[in-house]
Amino acid sequence: MARESVKASKSESLTIRLDPKTRFVLEYVSRLNGQTITTVVERAIHSAAAERSFYDDNYGRQLGWQDFWNVSEGVRALSMSQHSEFFPTYEEEKRLAFCKEHWPFFWFTKERKSYITHYIDVLWPRIDEFVQAHDDFRSTDYFAAGRAMQAALKGAKLQSPEWPSLRTTKTKDDDIPF
Repeated sequence: MARESVKASKSESLTIRLDPKTRFVLEYVSRLNGQTITTVVERAIHSAAAERSFYDDNYGRQLGWQDFWNVSEGVRALSMSQHSEFFPTYEEEKRLAFCKEHWPFFWFTKERKSYITHYIDVLWPRIDEFVQAHDDFRSTDYFAAGRAMQAALKGAKLQSPEWPSLRTTKTKDDDIPF
């Protein structure tokens, strides 16, 4: 039986305006290197990104683009929204706050060191829907968004986390020092 061929990756187009001099320089480099214009631009972007990093106190080291790259769009978005160096928007900060509050759906532990990528891949395309449900129902059913995420994960044949769980709710006994 013949197998259908699957395209290895998706590409996107970029439209930019160049003055005639810059366009000439781009074509010059392209021809001189024996590369397509796309390859010249891609390599220039990678080269520029490799020169940019910032120090992160939590990691105790410089972080570069490779530290944020992940094939999962949701993991990339969450990773970048946690750093002020990327100037996160209000919407990005709101999504991050929601994910932190509902951490068992996004990270393995409350310390948020390791993502649950397969959960994120299912939930992220609908993240704004879940955030809105939380906003709409939190005064009458605080855990509604969590249950909606459980249903989405179950629909993808994944075992969802217990929600709400003792790990996510604070009890009266939490205030008693031992």
